[in-house]
Amino acid sequence: MIALLPVIVILGSGVAFLIASVALVRRSERRLSTGPDEPGSSVAPGQTGAPEISAYLDRMTAELRLPAADVAEVRAELADHLRDSIASLEAEGFETERAIREALGRLGPPAELGRQLRVAHQSTRRLLAGAGGGVFAAGGGFVLGYLGGIVLAMLGFLAVSALVALLAAVGVHLPGIFGDDDGATVNSLLYATTILVATAVATRYAVRTSAGLSRRAPRTVAVFWAVAGALVFGWLAIFEMRGPQSWPSVGLELCIPVVAVAAAFVRIERPMPHVGRWAVVVSVVSLVVLVLGVYAVNVSVSSTSGSAPLSSLVVCSAPDQSTSCQPDFHLETVAPMAPAAWLPEGFPMNGGSNSFGASGASIDDQFGSGQSALSVAAILSNWTDVRFEAWHALPMNEPGPGGIDTRYSSPFAVQPAVSSGSHLTAVFHFERLRDASPWWVVLTAVGPDGHRYLLDGGQGGSSDFNGSAWDWLTAPQ
Repeated sequence: MIALLPVIVILGSGVAFLIASVALVRRSERRLSTGPDEPGSSVAPGQTGAPEISAYLDRMTAELRLPAADVAEVRAELADHLRDSIASLEAEGFETERAIREALGRLGPPAELGRQLRVAHQSTRRLLAGAGGGVFAAGGGFVLGYLGGIVLAMLGFLAVSALVALLAAVGVHLPGIFGDDDGATVNSLLYATTILVATAVATRYAVRTSAGLSRRAPRTVAVFWAVAGALVFGWLAIFEMRGPQSWPSVGLELCIPVVAVAAAFVRIERPMPHVGRWAVVVSVVSLVVLVLGVYAVNVSVSSTSGSAPLSSLVVCSAPDQSTSCQPDFHLETVAPMAPAAWLPEGFPMNGGSNSFGASGASIDDQFGSGQSALSVAAILSNWTDVRFEAWHALPMNEPGPGGIDTRYSSPFAVQPAVSSGSHLTAVFHFERLRDASPWWVVLTAVGPDGHRYLLDGGQGGSSDFNGSAWDWLTAPQ
C-alpha cells in the first residue's frame, strides 16, 4: 500500500491538473463570444437616432480589439448612455437631429474613444494573468491532445489495416505501406501523430485562455502564441523527443511548427469543442479495448511467426540430409578466408557473445586453441588493421540461411577491434543509422602479404533507428 501511494499521488495530481486546465479554458472562453441569445448591437432600428448611433458604435468598436463579450457590453452601455443623453437634450428643447449630434459630439471621436476604452480594459495585470493562464492551459492541452492523439492514431491505424485487408480479400494487393521493419514505421507514425494533435490542442488552448484573461481579441494574442508554439513545440518534436523514426514520421514532425501557427489563427474565434462526460468514458473504454486488442495481436504474431536467430534458419540440402553442411552466408563478398597455415589450430573462435540494446550492438569474440585461451596479440602478431565490419544483410524473415546482401560491395560501418587479453570487442551504434537493419558483422584483418582476409564469419541481427527527428536527418546512411 505504501508503494502505491506515490503512484496514486502522481495520478491524482495529473487528473487535477487536467481538470483545472479545462475549467480555466472554459471560464476564459465565456468572454470570447456573445452567446447565441445575445445580439452584437443593442440599438433597435426603430429607436431615435438608430442609424447615427449604430454607425458611431461601429467605428468605435473597430478600435476596441476586445473579446466579443466585452465588445457587446461596451456597445450596450454606450447605446443606453446615448439614448439617455438624447432624451435629456430633447427635454431641454433641442431638436432631435441636433440632440443626436450633440450627444455624439460629447463622447468625442469614435476612434479615440475606442482606444481609451481598450486601454481601460487591457491592464498590465490582466496581460500577465493571460500569459500565465495561457502557459497553464497549454500544458493541460498538450497532455489532453497527446491522449487524444493516441486514440486517433490507433483508430486510424486500425482503419487503414482493415482497408488493406479488405482490398487484399478482393484481389487488390497494395505495396507494404508500413514497411518490413518489425513495426518501427508504424510506431513512428503513431508517435508523430500524437505530437501533432497535442501541439494543435495546446496552442489553441493557450490562445483562447490568454485572450479571455487578458481581455484581448483572440487574433491579437494569436501572433505571440503562434511564434511561441512553433519554437517550443517544434524544438521538442524535432530535437528533444526521441523514439523510433522513419521518413513519414519525420515529415510529420517537421510540420509541427506549421501546425502550431495554423492552430493559433485558423477559426480561432470559434469555441473549443469540449468533450462531455460520456464522451470521456467512451474514449477511455475504447482506448483500453484497443490496447488490449493490439497486445493480443502482437502476442499471437510473436508466438506464431517470431523472428529466430539466423543460425536457426539454416536449412541444409545435402543429399544425405546431413545437418553438418555449411550454409552459404555469402562471406566471399567481404574477403577471402584467411589461410589456415597463418593461424593457430582451433582458430578463430573459442566462444563469443553479442549484446544488443538501445546503445548499440556489442561484439565480443574470444580466441583460443584447445582448452587454453591465447593472447590476441600473440595470435595476430603478423596481422594489421584488425577490425569488425558491419555489412547489409538479407532480411531474417526470408527463407534461406540469410547472410550478407550481395548487392552491396562494401561495409556500411567499420569499428577497430579492441583487444583485451583473449578478447576482441567493438561497439556499433546501429540505432543511429537510418538503413542499418538488418546487418551482419564480420572480423577482418590485413595479412602478412598485405591483403585483407576474413578471420571470423561473424553473425547477424536487426536494429531499429532510435533518436530524434534531427538525429534521423543528420544520420549517415
